[in-house]
Amino acid sequence: MSGRGALLGRLSVRLRLTLLIATGALACGLVMLAALYVLMRYVPTYELAGEPGLPAIGEPVGGVPAVPPGPGPADPAGTVVPGAEVIPALPEIDVDPALVRSPDGAIRSAADVLHALVHYSGVALLALVLLGALLGWVVAGRVLAPVHRITATARDIADGNPHERIRIGPRDGRDDEFTRLSASIDAMLDRLQDGLDAQRQFTANASHELRTPLAATRTALQVALAHPGAHDPADLLRKLLASNEHSIATVEALLTLARAEHALDPAEPVDLADTAAQALDEVASEAAGRTVTTHRDLGSAVVLADAELLRRLVVNLLHNAIRHNHRGGSVALTVRGRDGAAELVVENTGDVLAADEVERLFERFRRNGTRSGPRGHGLGLSIVRAIADGHGGAARAVPRERGGLAVTVTLPSADRGPLGRLLPG
Repeated sequence: MSGRGALLGRLSVRLRLTLLIATGALACGLVMLAALYVLMRYVPTYELAGEPGLPAIGEPVGGVPAVPPGPGPADPAGTVVPGAEVIPALPEIDVDPALVRSPDGAIRSAADVLHALVHYSGVALLALVLLGALLGWVVAGRVLAPVHRITATARDIADGNPHERIRIGPRDGRDDEFTRLSASIDAMLDRLQDGLDAQRQFTANASHELRTPLAATRTALQVALAHPGAHDPADLLRKLLASNEHSIATVEALLTLARAEHALDPAEPVDLADTAAQALDEVASEAAGRTVTTHRDLGSAVVLADAELLRRLVVNLLHNAIRHNHRGGSVALTVRGRDGAAELVVENTGDVLAADEVERLFERFRRNGTRSGPRGHGLGLSIVRAIADGHGGAARAVPRERGGLAVTVTLPSADRGPLGRLLPG
């Protein structure tokens, strides 16, 4: 970088903009002055006809008749008279010699006119440059104000305030490129903050849920080491395997929950009826092992969704309905389209639940001790709601009069979304 470039680089952007505006005003003024000077210098002479106070020889002044240019009789005082009649002398008029026309009409003092032009134009040009610099400084400060705000916000975030945002908008009297830049940066910061929150939440949840099975595993191993012959090795291995499977299921559920809440993949058209049929096939062996009968009523419904997360939603609902059911009970799965939305309903038989107890089932790690079946990880319905919310839908549950639960998931139909309007047909 040259020395001049290094010098300019050390100046503030506001000062550089001010110098640029002032230099532009000076350049424009010099061009205008040069053009005016050339025009006045080389254009042919001007006639000043019709200008008051510019008498020419042979013209009347103040109503007094013109005096012939030739000689005539005069009295002893020197007054020219026609014949013998005496008339008043012509009045004296102060006229700038530079503005008096000669009989041929040429400007007598052109050099003086050019000198005055250069002098006064130079003064006006200097005033114009100073005014341009002042206005440039003010305008540059106004334009760069959002940059200072962005810098201050970034400094605050770096100093340990991650929830600070720029938030430049119409309330600041702006709706320009800086407004859109501010919105984009704020959206990026929100996304990053959501990711950090998800990591912290995942770490806390994993620590909370894995502590119990890991402690149980350690206790079983310590007892086996302390009394080598007092326990059946096969029984110990079965307990360790069950604890390990529970830990793996918990971690997978936490990963699914984090993905549903903060990292949805791009949506694609998915047939909800096909997904529900696949999920029923996946849980068929579990349902048969618990002698639970499944019923299906699958109408056509296409939604815009992450196919894997949608499958996990249906599987979680079915697992929940089968595990918290009576032996010989039933599970009904219904898919239908209604008012521009797709509905998936899972109903099961089981224990009678109070209405105020049902909503708490969607809380993380919430387990209903009154319901029959094995203890799960307490994340099934939490994952269902997170996936539904992430797709712009909703999940709700109501207790059935004769026992059991009815869970309804509503998702926007594909033809109501921005991508759905591009689908064929």
